[in-house]
Amino acid sequence: MTKQEPTFEEKVTSLEKIISELENGSIGLEESIEKYAEAVKLAKECDEKLKKIEEKVNKIVSENGQVEDFELKEESEK
Repeated sequence: MTKQEPTFEEKVTSLEKIISELENGSIGLEESIEKYAEAVKLAKECDEKLKKIEEKVNKIVSENGQVEDFELKEESEK
């Protein structure tokens, strides 16, 4: 049976738990280093996922079916 990749939300929850453990100083130095390395890996994975989602959100389908870059217009441009 294959192990399923954790969801974005599960990764964020794990990251928050690690940060809490590191902040309260309840773990030793060696474990802190391991947890820090895990936190960096999780943060990188979450950042990559967010960038992919941002790319998808920045593309919209116009009324004629063409994919266009999404641009926010300032109030003065309307």
